[in-house]
Amino acid sequence: MSIELKWLPPFQGTPEIGRTSATIQIRFGTESATRSWDVWSESVQDGTRVSAYPIAIWLASSWWRIRWEPLPSRIRLTLDQVAADAHWRMSHELPAAGYGFIWPQLGFASDGESIRVICRQSPALSQEPVHYLSEFDVAVPALEFEDGIDSFMDLVLRRLDTLGETDLHLLWREVLAERADREQSAARKIEARLGYDADEAPPYVLERLLTLATEVGADAADEIAPVCAGSDPIGALQKVIGLASRPGIQGRISIPAHESVPNGSVPPWQRARQLATSVRSSLGLGGERLDDKTLSELLRISPEELNEKPSVHASMGLAVRTGNDRDLKLLFHKRNRPARRFEAARFIADYLSAEGSDQWLPITDAATARQKLQRAFAAEFLCPIDSLRSYLGDEFLPEAFEDAAEHFGISEMAIKSHLGNHHLIPRTLVDSDPIA
Repeated sequence: MSIELKWLPPFQGTPEIGRTSATIQIRFGTESATRSWDVWSESVQDGTRVSAYPIAIWLASSWWRIRWEPLPSRIRLTLDQVAADAHWRMSHELPAAGYGFIWPQLGFASDGESIRVICRQSPALSQEPVHYLSEFDVAVPALEFEDGIDSFMDLVLRRLDTLGETDLHLLWREVLAERADREQSAARKIEARLGYDADEAPPYVLERLLTLATEVGADAADEIAPVCAGSDPIGALQKVIGLASRPGIQGRISIPAHESVPNGSVPPWQRARQLATSVRSSLGLGGERLDDKTLSELLRISPEELNEKPSVHASMGLAVRTGNDRDLKLLFHKRNRPARRFEAARFIADYLSAEGSDQWLPITDAATARQKLQRAFAAEFLCPIDSLRSYLGDEFLPEAFEDAAEHFGISEMAIKSHLGNHHLIPRTLVDSDPIA
């Protein structure tokens, strides 16, 4: 990521706006978000004439949420959360920078390891004098994203130094101090994943999650926070804690020796596929379908328990370590056999890939890297993509998807998502979250 600046004579406005007037070009690899058609000059421009100050102040005020908050789960989105969704857009979509300038339709969503960058063209019938032309959807490694923002901030602040200490100086200094402080950084990260700006999360929820992090694992608490996002975070958190106290199903992960999961420099879906392939190989499965008996044996539970319906509705699944590292209390939250099979495979994925210090292994609908890895592992483990392609042949039709779902014992939605993630069908045909 890079934000390139060519300073211009001052526009009208506040001293900060005038001092940072510039032609700005925002790039993500080879993609340019600022490539546009200028109606006045009747020409295509690589950069846009605006002020750098609105972008900088917006990025500084939204930094923690852009860096750590995932895309809201469409599964959880209800009518009473529409306002919360609009609040999310104010902190994640560049037009919220405002100040009367025409900004690219650029949005950001984090999975923790990378920042998804979504750029959309200006509407065809827009009457604005600038029409942005680029449309792309890319992932930027989070550390590279941070470097790009830091470099841009440094340029803007040095430009503003002649005005003395501005609001941007104060705000960015505070962000840098929080990033450098381990405890403050952990608190800001959880606040962001809860969907709150800095210092706006309900104190009880924040304190309870920070305490929970010391009890069940920091990474586990980070995964639970998005589940509590919404209009009643206190109630949601209490339900999660209540879920962990329920009896559950006693299980024990039983997986032969296999290759270790690749490190975080590899995208989650790629790590998941390598892990699933390795585990299937260690079990001598090849590309064959996985029946209930084999799957349940891996968790040391009975096949019938893959068909049970939970007695209490829960917003997530959860595995709790009980003494021996391999012994787990499994708390399923899915209610039908294909979904419970998928959830069982996700339990296996998280056990094999999560930090050993995590006492809780959360299975959620959030679009974090950890949950993405679980879902991708479950899809490949239960339904290897090569076996799926062989089964479907040339019939990429709804009826064929239904048959494949029945054959492999997973949902039709999972079949379509698996095909979409491997670019075998258009994402528009996939009903699930596009970044799942």
